[in-house]
Amino acid sequence: MKILLVDDEAHVLEAWKALLEATGPCEVRTAAVGGEALKQARAWGGPDVLVTDVVMEPMDGFRLHGMLAKEFPAMRAVFVSGYDLSGYAGQLAGATVLSKPVTVEALSAAVGLTAAPGTAVPGDPAVGTTLGSYYLQEFAGQHGAVCDYLAWQQSMSRHVVLHLLLNNPDLPPGAVAEFLADARAKAAVAHPYLLAVHEAGEVNGHSFYTSDLVPGHTLAAYAEAAQPLDDRVLLNALRTVAEVSGHFKKHGLARRSITPSDLVLDAAMRPRLSNVAQSAPQEIDEAAEVRTMAVAMATMAAANGPAAGAAAALAANAEQGWAAALPLVDAAKPAVVPKDAERLTARTEKSKQRLEQSRQQQKKRLLVTAGLSLLLLAVGSLALWQFLGGGTRTIASRLIEIPAGEFVYGDGEKVGLPAFWIDEHEVSIADYKEFLDYLEANPGEAAKFAHPDMPQGKDHTPLDWADNKQLEPPMPGYYTRAVRWKQYKDAALNVDSPVFNVDWYDAYAYAKWKGRRLPTEQEWEKAARGTDGRKYPWGNEEDPLRVSSGHDFDPNPEKGGGLDGYKRWSPVDLPPGDVGPYGVRGMAGNVSEWTATMAPHEEGMGGEVPIIRGGNWGNPEHHLTRRLAVLDPLQAQDTLGFRTVSDTPPQ
Repeated sequence: MKILLVDDEAHVLEAWKALLEATGPCEVRTAAVGGEALKQARAWGGPDVLVTDVVMEPMDGFRLHGMLAKEFPAMRAVFVSGYDLSGYAGQLAGATVLSKPVTVEALSAAVGLTAAPGTAVPGDPAVGTTLGSYYLQEFAGQHGAVCDYLAWQQSMSRHVVLHLLLNNPDLPPGAVAEFLADARAKAAVAHPYLLAVHEAGEVNGHSFYTSDLVPGHTLAAYAEAAQPLDDRVLLNALRTVAEVSGHFKKHGLARRSITPSDLVLDAAMRPRLSNVAQSAPQEIDEAAEVRTMAVAMATMAAANGPAAGAAAALAANAEQGWAAALPLVDAAKPAVVPKDAERLTARTEKSKQRLEQSRQQQKKRLLVTAGLSLLLLAVGSLALWQFLGGGTRTIASRLIEIPAGEFVYGDGEKVGLPAFWIDEHEVSIADYKEFLDYLEANPGEAAKFAHPDMPQGKDHTPLDWADNKQLEPPMPGYYTRAVRWKQYKDAALNVDSPVFNVDWYDAYAYAKWKGRRLPTEQEWEKAARGTDGRKYPWGNEEDPLRVSSGHDFDPNPEKGGGLDGYKRWSPVDLPPGDVGPYGVRGMAGNVSEWTATMAPHEEGMGGEVPIIRGGNWGNPEHHLTRRLAVLDPLQAQDTLGFRTVSDTPPQ
């Protein structure tokens, strides 16, 4: 087998070449740039397999593949990238895609030297099939006899990681019982920094459980790449491990050892910890855990910085275990300094109100044009293109009065409510960006809007919102994609789309910043249904054409959106038919919404969680009594947003 490896990082090429040659019979050639790869391929008579990074200069991997595929149509392609490639379905057609960092098992399987890791024995489900309500989209790795898949849970409209115990005849007696017992132990642990387990069970003889999906990279991967990380990121990661360890110890819960591979940093560099709970008690060497984490931190911390100092002190006090970590983090945490102090005065509430009023005036376009002219002189045509690419809102929301009185709640209960005012639309990406801009300019005020129970160190940047600047070049987040390309994943997205991937604490803080609050679930339902107990905003007959729902969602990137016109998110004022008797829009679909009301977790995982109301683009259900209590306040989803209410009329 002839394999051509292309990557602009020399150490990556060397590692891949050595791994493949050690795995099986093959001939491997390498190239650092596209032009060199073309020469290698032509001199070779064409490779059997092209393995190429996507983001390279001056020729990217897609262009290289297109040129070689014309000359060598039998060549197979494997694209490797640390970026989200979900918006490039056309270029990826027929190819295998691997995410960095790449394991030897995944790479060898992709080129065909060995069977794919986790390839199921006869009878096990495969990618592209359905297990219960889970659609298996992508193989994600294997640990012993357990395979991990990226899966779409159709019944709950969310992506999860599905952990499947293979039907291997060599499994020891009791393996299935132990697997399910561990899954139940994980589900029983509730901690905001711990990846939650949603469901465990068996379907057609297949044992599995599912857990939170957090796109990102592990601390171990960053350490292995010697990737420098910000002191604040490292200290937050250390706090996460220490608090979770303390939680297990306080409640006498069994767990396995924690390693840097268990700590995941999402696109906004927020830490979450793999669920390390297990059913059988195990003796934990905390000193060894602490030393391992300190060594990993030291490889990524700036010399003589706060994180480096904390890592050194942690290693020196390892025998004290994780109890020593929290005081070290508190002592080392850098002070918050405004990034742009001269803008503080301009970011007052009065300025925000004037800006909002100006957007509603007829001179808006002239003002924008004048601003663009100055921008063009300052930063050139590229910045102008970025500005015009979707960063300006076109939808102005308003508060709608919901009069006092009774309404039909739930299955027929009459409930009386005082008057209140609710957002006409769901909070948009543009709305939420103003909140983040205010916090950036006024970092000392963030605590004023935080819920008392919000974990220390958490900020309000939505999952996948921010550009990941730890990568070079930075990986664009969903805000940048909405502004510049008006697309995210496989669907249209702009700043008039609803904000998503916000957790309950984010929604609470935004509402408080606006001088408002989140609606109770009864307020939400009255605003959606009116007083006559209707099933949908428009009446009692289901009509999928009027709502952005999951009736036409399809995991296939090339399909979906055939009924309502939107694969995933629609602008907050569309489709036009999703409007209730008071004029409130988007209550049946687009994104489901957080409310202020708490209820016991409906899957029996203990504690109270916020109630979520309304349908969304990923689920066909869109009746107005749809009600869920399944996510803790720190969990976020791309099908979940919010709106706000006020107890007083707008000024």
